[in-house]
Amino acid sequence: PLPSEEPQQEKSKPESPSSQALPVRAVLEELKVSSVTPNSVELQWRVPEGSFDSFMLQYRDAQGQPQALPIDGGSRSVTVPGLSPSHRYRFHLYGLWGRKKINHVSTEAVTAAEEPEELSLPTEEPQHEKLQTEAPTSEAAPATAVLEELRVSSITPSSAQLQWSVPKGSFDSFMLQYRDARGQPQSLPIDGGSRSVTVPGLSPSHKYRFHLYGLRGGKRIDRVSIDTVTGEAE
Repeated sequence: PLPSEEPQQEKSKPESPSSQALPVRAVLEELKVSSVTPNSVELQWRVPEGSFDSFMLQYRDAQGQPQALPIDGGSRSVTVPGLSPSHRYRFHLYGLWGRKKINHVSTEAVTAAEEPEELSLPTEEPQHEKLQTEAPTSEAAPATAVLEELRVSSITPSSAQLQWSVPKGSFDSFMLQYRDARGQPQSLPIDGGSRSVTVPGLSPSHKYRFHLYGLRGGKRIDRVSIDTVTGEAE
């Protein structure tokens, strides 16, 4: 573990003079794993002092290829989808001012073992039927929660950024579901306060259909869907 961390520490030294020019010192700490599934990891962190324009999460996928996930500067958690079961990952989170890396924290996580019975749940498309069975529960909710306007805000050959709005009520959390390029179902849990998400690990020039569900008390209350095609490989 020590040798792998050394380059990071050395790298931050040349960039430290730029932090002296900042109006406020920005501090990034306590990167920790809040949950794991066979194909995703949720990470959380703190910014006890100052603020960052954005964050960048870097890690290597199961094939050893480097991945970079840009994150909004207001975020304090991220879910990394498209991972492989029972695999150890090392995550590096960088705090950025402009394009400069000011601070970084790292952590390791091992994804859960594969659970075939869970993965088979979203394989078919019984979403419409499910919504009808669950509709009565929304009447018991204290306020109607409405989810709408799912749209693609940016696209690259390997990622898609989605945005949505909640014009009425609120949700405990969201769940994004889609099939990867191999046709395997993927589920990405999202914090209830979020209104955007970046989905990494996609394949170039591939059509994806994304379903975003709004959850209250573990039940799906509302959903929106969208189709998009990733960019061509450069």
